[in-house]
Amino acid sequence: MIYLKILISFRTSFPKVLFLSLYFLICVNCWSQSKWILLDSQCDANLRGLSAVNDKVVWASGSNGTWMKTIDGGNTWHYGRIDGAYKLDFRDIHATGINTAWVLSAGDTGRIYKTSDGGISWSSQYENYTKGIFFDGFAFWDEENAIAYSDPIDETFFLVITEDGGETWTKINTDKIPKTLDKEAGFAASGTGICTYGDSLVWIASGGGEKARVFKSADRGRNWTAEDTPMVSGEGKGIFSMVFSSPLNGIVVGGSYLDTTNSQGNCATTNDGGKTWQLVTRSQPNGYRSCIAISKDGNTLVTVGRTGSEYSTNGGEFWKPLGRQGFFSCAFSNSYIWAVGRNGITGKLDW
Repeated sequence: MIYLKILISFRTSFPKVLFLSLYFLICVNCWSQSKWILLDSQCDANLRGLSAVNDKVVWASGSNGTWMKTIDGGNTWHYGRIDGAYKLDFRDIHATGINTAWVLSAGDTGRIYKTSDGGISWSSQYENYTKGIFFDGFAFWDEENAIAYSDPIDETFFLVITEDGGETWTKINTDKIPKTLDKEAGFAASGTGICTYGDSLVWIASGGGEKARVFKSADRGRNWTAEDTPMVSGEGKGIFSMVFSSPLNGIVVGGSYLDTTNSQGNCATTNDGGKTWQLVTRSQPNGYRSCIAISKDGNTLVTVGRTGSEYSTNGGEFWKPLGRQGFFSCAFSNSYIWAVGRNGITGKLDW
């Protein structure tokens, strides 16, 4: 990828047609040679939570109360299980450095834990045993401000917010949240069915109902709107993951986890902040996809699922395969793409 980055840095020196031609040729050549490197994490948990702090520090989380971390770019991994949480499935994790991370559990017990000493100890910040609770993910605007969402209770998504780094989590008033459709809910496949941008924007994805929808708030969850998408919908179908590269431009992926090789209605884009969505039909990801991630510069997308992975360099309009290795979640650091999945599988890709 070094040649591509050098070319981009000198793009003003090339005629536009020549630059685009060289860019295309180098892109194809670089990515065609890229392969996932499978790392020995020595962990056998199903991993769905993933947070890449930088090229050296990456955290992951998963079943049986498991957390995992590398501080040397994946050469060695440290992992453990949080005391009192051995039966929990941590499907989302957010880390800010070597020492600090939060994990969120999915299932009929909703819990949030935080470590400030690199995983040596974890403090319980939030617990919820309400009937019907099932947290799908959380997202952070910064180290102090975050929002978490659960499947609907009383026909409304259950949301909690923190403004003090998780020391307190407060339920958001449901009066300003649109009612959910019959059987509509979120998906906890990778913790990325929720996405924040800037200091106040947040989107939440849904599925399972008559329509797959995107809920949006521009004021940190106080007020919400909901918009239909053309994504496939119904039981086990809908939007599983999303990213936004700007306040206006976003991409969602998903499909049917009951029919993982079916590519129908599994990717859509928006250029108006989520008001309208356009289905990708010419070259979409090859099957159900549970996670999408975007590079730090916003120029590259990667999506993963049980049947393989793809990348896009044009905002999700055209996807190219990266291989058939299955993963649940993916994330970018500055120089690498990371992925995790079933039975502790961990992958790294130099992009």
